Amino acid sequence: MRETVLTASLAVAVQVGSVHAETASAPPPFTSLRYNEDYSYLRDPDQRSGAWWEPFKFIPFNSAGWAWLSVGDEVRFRYERYWANNFGSGSKPDEDYLRYRQMPYAALHLGSDLTVFGQMIVGYAARDPAVKNPFIDETGFDVLQGFVEWRPPLGGGFQLSVRAGRQVLVYGSGRLINAGPNIRTAFDGAVVQLQLGEWRADAFFVRPVRPELHSFDDGSDRTRMLWSLYVTRALPSMGPSGALDFYYIGYENDLAEFNQGKALEHRHTLGTRFAGSAGAVEWDLEGTIQLGRFGRSDILAWSVATDEIYTYPKYALKPWVGLRLAYLSGDGDPSDGMLGTFNPMFAEGGYFGENGVLGPNNLMLARAGLGLDFGAGWSLLTSGTVYWRASLGDGMYGLAGNLLRLSDRSTRRLIGPQFDLALSWQANRHLGFAAAYSVIIPGGFVDDTGPSWTVHFIGGHAMFRY
Repeated sequence: MRETVLTASLAVAVQVGSVHAETASAPPPFTSLRYNEDYSYLRDPDQRSGAWWEPFKFIPFNSAGWAWLSVGDEVRFRYERYWANNFGSGSKPDEDYLRYRQMPYAALHLGSDLTVFGQMIVGYAARDPAVKNPFIDETGFDVLQGFVEWRPPLGGGFQLSVRAGRQVLVYGSGRLINAGPNIRTAFDGAVVQLQLGEWRADAFFVRPVRPELHSFDDGSDRTRMLWSLYVTRALPSMGPSGALDFYYIGYENDLAEFNQGKALEHRHTLGTRFAGSAGAVEWDLEGTIQLGRFGRSDILAWSVATDEIYTYPKYALKPWVGLRLAYLSGDGDPSDGMLGTFNPMFAEGGYFGENGVLGPNNLMLARAGLGLDFGAGWSLLTSGTVYWRASLGDGMYGLAGNLLRLSDRSTRRLIGPQFDLALSWQANRHLGFAAAYSVIIPGGFVDDTGPSWTVHFIGGHAMFRY
């Protein structure tokens, strides 16, 4: 771990002194997937800037650069402190801990048709073993991604990609399929992608990887399956994020648990999403419906979510205001033979900010936010959110879909308001820092169903990547 910190410090020092060529191409942005970052432009010496990291991104094995290697890494240290976690009903409601995560990778490119990609994850947490969780805290040394991608030439403007092996998946807004929180969510299986112009269709059949606390013990979760057909139409006229999505997602969980009980879950999700920007306005609208079976019950659930941001670029600090509204259905009656609880499956880990108490099940929320840009990489975000139960017959769920509180016949809907303050500094392309404070005040439903202490949270991290 000390060697990692030293390497990161030396890399930053070298980067500060690097000379950038005026004709160099801009590097691709970092992504949570890493395998979709294209550094092939570095084959041309005229496109290089002389930055310290470029020799790591294009390592040719022959003079023509037909076979080449790209390597990279991400290192993050994160501190978290909770008071009255889960409103005081957590197994250790007051605690603080330090997490360490590292994810080095290597991509071997053989021509333009074949790529072999591998990525490790190193995850540790200085946390009480009684509450340590392999899904968010610790997984030791393990394989996060390892796959072969084949891109055969088809002609006619078609581009085909076939990826087989272990891989991280992110689709659309990330409300249903995302990379997860601290320990990344990976999947074992195959993805076939076909693209023609602005259209792209992905079909996949995978099993999620189940992380464990020890090294090299992560394997496919044999109790869950995920399959999908996800079609996207890029809308470049509506900005770089402009897209229209249509998708079907199938999901099976042998050990599903809801307020209604535990049983086999077989769920089908149909949805659409429209995102883009025009001038100072950005938006992301999404709606889904879910059908299927849960034990002997039918499933009928739905969700709708909207995010809007308006930026004032002419004013000092370039302020922006945002509004988020979401409805994620709950179960009206646990004994009526119908399950109405929406299942976000593999949702974005930070959907509700830094505080990881609540999950997107049986929930209504309204969030207003304000952001400020101080320049030199500094930014500030403050927001207020109110949460309600969507259905009075259903309980309250955590970020992993776990049931935190049974409904217990409570007739009160309010879970409580949350207030957040987050400060971040992106020192340069590779090095960033962030700190946050969050408080959730218990509402009537929490008062009715158990401990109802106010939850306070502080957290912060330092992250280096190349």
